[in-house]
Amino acid sequence: MSHLLSLAHLTLIELTPPEVIEVASAAGFRSVNLRLAPVAPGEKQHPMIGGTPMMKETLSRMNALGITVHDVEIIRLLPDTKIEQFEALLAAAAEIGARHMLVAGDSTDEIAIAERYAQLCELGARYRINMGLEFMPWTGIKNIDSARRIIAHAGRGSIIVDSMHVDRSGGTAADIAALPLAEFAYFQLCDAPRERPTSDAELIYQARQARLPPGAGGIDLRGMLRAIPGESVISLEVPMHGLPNLQPPVERARALREATEAMLADITAAQP
Repeated sequence: MSHLLSLAHLTLIELTPPEVIEVASAAGFRSVNLRLAPVAPGEKQHPMIGGTPMMKETLSRMNALGITVHDVEIIRLLPDTKIEQFEALLAAAAEIGARHMLVAGDSTDEIAIAERYAQLCELGARYRINMGLEFMPWTGIKNIDSARRIIAHAGRGSIIVDSMHVDRSGGTAADIAALPLAEFAYFQLCDAPRERPTSDAELIYQARQARLPPGAGGIDLRGMLRAIPGESVISLEVPMHGLPNLQPPVERARALREATEAMLADITAAQP
């Protein structure tokens, strides 16, 4: 199995974008995800939009260390979202060479979200950035079937598949395997306890602060890794800030890379 491993910013959410680049290089990664727009209330907005000193510093470290930005986040869509408001964000994403933008839908009105998503895809095409739609069980787009209906109605786009969100939405590796290649953006990898949360609050907390390294939980990661396309990018999104004994950033990132590489090696060795 040949996969590029990318380090997600959420794993090191305490760091600035240039610091993520530095840590990724030290931990043996060649690619990262960067969070250019905040997700949760109170989350810091890094000054990365509009030719800022931090953007220049990030680009300098990327060039010096040979690190690429695979994807950035996040855009949240509502039925009345004005798509033009995201142009500066997309311009910043293009400046650092991102190939994908993570998009979430915060409404169960699939037709309206699909219409906004189609408009966003059109805007993204001007910057050569794919709009990766991510389903999350606590949002309007709760599962892979909902995400597929939206991109079908939009007539374009692809889906970001997160191992936790597949499992917590009741999905399986078979659902991933059934996803056409043209609809697959990339894979976000983490583990989590076998027992699923019983409330959205618990689910959100676990997703944002208490994920587990690959192999340390009960999700069918091996089945999911067998189901993704062979050349897929795997983004290691494993925030553990709500768990005890949090390692320093470089050690944490290196341990996650090594755990993932070991699991991929085991899968490859088991293949006939």
